[in-house]
Amino acid sequence: MSSISKDHPQPVDSNQDLGSIISSNLKRLIAQHKTTQKELANRLGVAAASMTDYCKGRRVPNVEFFVSLKNLYDISIDDFLTKSINPSASTLPVSEAAIDRSMMTTYHKYCGIYFVYYFDTSKYKGRDTQPPKDSVIYGILFIYENPSSLDVSEFSCAAVLGINDREKAAVLKKTLEGLGDPSKIIDHIGSKFPHTAYYGDFELTQDHAFISMSHTNTDKALLILHRVDNNKPNYTGGIGTINSVSKGRERAPVVQFMGVSRYPLSMSVEEIHHSLLLNYPNFKAEKETEEMIRNFKTLYVENEEARKEFSEYQKSIIVQSTLERYIKKSLERNMFRYGKISERDDDEWYHAIKAASINGSK
Repeated sequence: MSSISKDHPQPVDSNQDLGSIISSNLKRLIAQHKTTQKELANRLGVAAASMTDYCKGRRVPNVEFFVSLKNLYDISIDDFLTKSINPSASTLPVSEAAIDRSMMTTYHKYCGIYFVYYFDTSKYKGRDTQPPKDSVIYGILFIYENPSSLDVSEFSCAAVLGINDREKAAVLKKTLEGLGDPSKIIDHIGSKFPHTAYYGDFELTQDHAFISMSHTNTDKALLILHRVDNNKPNYTGGIGTINSVSKGRERAPVVQFMGVSRYPLSMSVEEIHHSLLLNYPNFKAEKETEEMIRNFKTLYVENEEARKEFSEYQKSIIVQSTLERYIKKSLERNMFRYGKISERDDDEWYHAIKAASINGSK
């Protein structure tokens, strides 16, 4: 027990064997008691992110963690730290095993290399006047099966984000596909793109796909997509929300839509730009049009007194203020509150990339 810090978890690098044993035993304990990482974290009073690190073998928990675990499940701490817990397969119900096999099939559908499309967030909000060709940026996302020390598979991801040129993204994707082996792809990303590389995990729930990534100590990103189960051999792509840190002078939390596509698209950058908008005005102007027509008639046609009393400049100001009031009302009604991807949105993106995929028939 002396190798475990009482106050702070240790990095696994300092004791890789211990980290692997703890990771393996925690996962088996979770399976044996039919719970989840999040539920166990709540019961032990630790952060869900910390529990994920322990289960991934990234960090070694502190002493208090093991004491709480012993009190909860009546385990031997010595055995937990030195031996592999190997519960009989019979401890898991058949239905749970069947779900696992089904999930594995879906996980493998997502494995591969994708283009991603999103917006440049370096400009201050409300002052970004860039045209679509300058505001849409690109990236490459790699989802792969990561060997585990257990009899189960884990899935990880790596990405290169912030590519300004569409052709450069296409060249990089082709290069990575040529490497084939996941370890070579990860090495290439790390050596060639150290300042824009992200690494993380890929997880599926019953309804969604979660891609959590981080870049050194400066940014973490969470991309959430709809989970798609169909008879296709591969996941083609989708559109989801991503929460990360904005780039540029003011680094701040930002949420936006991100498009994902396995194949290159023939869509114009303007079409991609429109698909990625969190919200766009839906303004019907029947009442406002009637009011504008009345004002015009009053100022320029029907009311002789108004035509004489108001100068052309004053008339212009009245029309301008009325128009600005209409625009402001429209903006307020359509002001961003949240970005929500419905299944209809996801389906529209799927059909758009299906129609625009250069290699969509694969």
